[in-house]
Amino acid sequence: MIDMKYHVASLVAVFLALGVGILVGSAMVTDSALVERQERMIDRLEEDFARLKAEREDLGARLAASERALAASLDFEDMVVASLTRGKLSGRSVAIVVCREAMSPEGVERIERSIKDAGGRLVRAVYVNKSLVPAPGREAREVASSLGLAVSGAEAVGREAARALALYVVLGDVDPLLDTLFALGYAASGGEGVHGTSGPKGAEDAGRARDGERADAVVVVVGSPDPAFSPAAAGIPIVRALKNLQVDVVGAERWDVKVSHIVDYKREGIPTVDCADLPLGRLSLVYALAGQQGHFGIKDTSGTRVPDVWGPPG
Repeated sequence: MIDMKYHVASLVAVFLALGVGILVGSAMVTDSALVERQERMIDRLEEDFARLKAEREDLGARLAASERALAASLDFEDMVVASLTRGKLSGRSVAIVVCREAMSPEGVERIERSIKDAGGRLVRAVYVNKSLVPAPGREAREVASSLGLAVSGAEAVGREAARALALYVVLGDVDPLLDTLFALGYAASGGEGVHGTSGPKGAEDAGRARDGERADAVVVVVGSPDPAFSPAAAGIPIVRALKNLQVDVVGAERWDVKVSHIVDYKREGIPTVDCADLPLGRLSLVYALAGQQGHFGIKDTSGTRVPDVWGPPG
């Protein structure tokens, strides 16, 4: 579409140049053959311009029709997903952890809606905004000091930070380290709204929202475009801390993430979904949260497209 705009602009410029040429040529010569050739050229250019305009209008109409068809297909897929997952998460409480910019608020909101449609209850959500594992040496010591930690090793700092976040995500427990992580911007809570429409909350206020309610399963949304958010810097320490609390963990990322890290989370022995922002990915996510094992999605690292929706999970 952009190339066509440039083409049209070029044709307009040619028209203007020819117009000037005709005026100059008429003043300088009286060669009727030259004038006729110029007129034929203008006629051809007018035909080209009309053809390009018609093609542009046709492409615009086809694009609009395709967008309507896509929207209708996605709406239908959402209805099918809601039907196939109804009741699969009844009685289960789910929490969500989103690594920095791993998914748009709209994408996370769709995941939230699918969990609710399946009968699940969302208890807590956390956005991780900074790497939990600092660089070794001076940075690790400075981060440990700012967090009030006695440890100084980079990996030890990351483990302690991940442990505090995991305790909050799963149990709603709030300790001084969690307060510090929130205060220094390492993480923020979306409260009950996973996509954070209520805005970040302090650790204590957010913890009281579902005080004492344990999460049965946790979705960890990964695939941040920020190089500082490699799996080892945030996602993996959090997954390991969550597993230590004996909770089901599912790793999820967008279908169009530039660099997929699903293989790193497969090594952690958890189910994964590599297209959680698509309807088929949300279907897989619900079944994985219900206990079905596997690696689902559309990428080469997936084991199968979707779970067996006709048999019992697990």
